[in-house]
Amino acid sequence: MKEFIENEFLKVGINLTGGSLTSIFDKKKNEEILYQPEPESWQGQDVAIFPFVARLKNKKFEYKGKEYSLRTHGLCRYNDFKIIEKTYDSLTILFSSNEETLKEYPFEFDFYAKYFLENKVLKVEFDVVNKSKETMPFGIGAHPSFKVNPSIVDGEFSTNGNFIEFSKPISLTRICFDEKGEVVVGEEPFGVKKEIEIDKHMFMKYKTLCVKGDGINNVVLKRKDGYKVQFYYDNINYFVLWSFVENGGFAAIESWVSLPDSIDADIDIMKKRTLVHLPKGESYKFSYSIAIE
Repeated sequence: MKEFIENEFLKVGINLTGGSLTSIFDKKKNEEILYQPEPESWQGQDVAIFPFVARLKNKKFEYKGKEYSLRTHGLCRYNDFKIIEKTYDSLTILFSSNEETLKEYPFEFDFYAKYFLENKVLKVEFDVVNKSKETMPFGIGAHPSFKVNPSIVDGEFSTNGNFIEFSKPISLTRICFDEKGEVVVGEEPFGVKKEIEIDKHMFMKYKTLCVKGDGINNVVLKRKDGYKVQFYYDNINYFVLWSFVENGGFAAIESWVSLPDSIDADIDIMKKRTLVHLPKGESYKFSYSIAIE
């Protein structure tokens, strides 16, 4: 089931299954800017990531000696949210732990997803509340995907001419993944960058481009048709780009607080390196904004 919020500039769709975006429609330009699935390409659009980013090593973890398994990007994307509050231009929805989630992730929680519009800006906020009796470890992030302008160059699919631009030149470190693009195997310098071209050859080389660096709090998607989408982040540690190499007329513009498992990760969830450790009874907020120019 989908819910919609809107104002004079934007109309935004949210799927109650997964609590994620399905549409960001620019009313003034009469254009959909969120990626809409193509038959031979990715069938997703967005993911509210919690309580683990991407993949666990061997798809498993342990807590107090008991083994558990989580699917890719955790629990939210596979479960239904309920509406807590809705107005014309805002929506708050909730996904709570239950008997089934405790079989996959042995902690009690409330996960609130809040979407609200202010003029040409969509603000997104994820609030996590630890309802367990002990400290709760988790990962969190966002995964919205946006249309870019593909073309055919010399008979090949190309997304050349579409860029991600940072607010200033940033010294970046690339997080390196294994050949399958699943687990972290190390880090390497990625250079000082002001922009990154969304080129299919980049995704052929890296599969998923994940970088960190001081100052990744404002980036711009610059499409080659001149359309711009601004992203503002409050507390992310990693900025991520992903797309299909073939028929990938989109860029997944992801923001992560934590990383997938590393090749040498401890199976004990309490010993995993980049997770948030939230004390009992406390809450944690992850937020970002999307501004349309």
